[in-house]
Amino acid sequence: MKPRTRHKAAMLIAAMLLLSGCGTTSNGGASDNGGMLTWQQANEEYKATVEDFPFALMNDDKFPANMPKAQSSSSLYAKGSGEGQAYFYWQCSVERNILDNSRTAPETARESLKQLRKLLDTDWFKNYYEDKDGIVENDVIGKSELGDYSTMRDFYNTDCTWYRQENGLAQ
Repeated sequence: MKPRTRHKAAMLIAAMLLLSGCGTTSNGGASDNGGMLTWQQANEEYKATVEDFPFALMNDDKFPANMPKAQSSSSLYAKGSGEGQAYFYWQCSVERNILDNSRTAPETARESLKQLRKLLDTDWFKNYYEDKDGIVENDVIGKSELGDYSTMRDFYNTDCTWYRQENGLAQ
């Protein structure tokens, strides 16, 4: 992955998942927070999303009971962050299945790529995931469909820390 692309992806993830220390109020941001969510509110968004998630996790994975907390208790989250945590967790589950099977079970990897492609049509992806350059579609999914898993592996290694921690996988 090009350094610029990796940096852009990392920045997108960071901005998407939480905006730390912005506009906090004396009650931790629960009211009058400019449309931002507290962790509790974002976690409720996460729980509602995983309760009725449209796609199955792979590898016998299960969604964690809660999304991860930011290091700062006063952190606020953008609307869609809880939903985004669920989609990122699912994406990591699918990417792991693709990467684990790309050499030994290519048909399984191809079927999983078809599942990952469904991400592009979700309301969450269309409304909250900024991918103007088509990196997810062209570089992560498209290159993998052609047998080049390097960009997907970079994204998985960079963006799936929470997923790997939850599943006891090596960092």
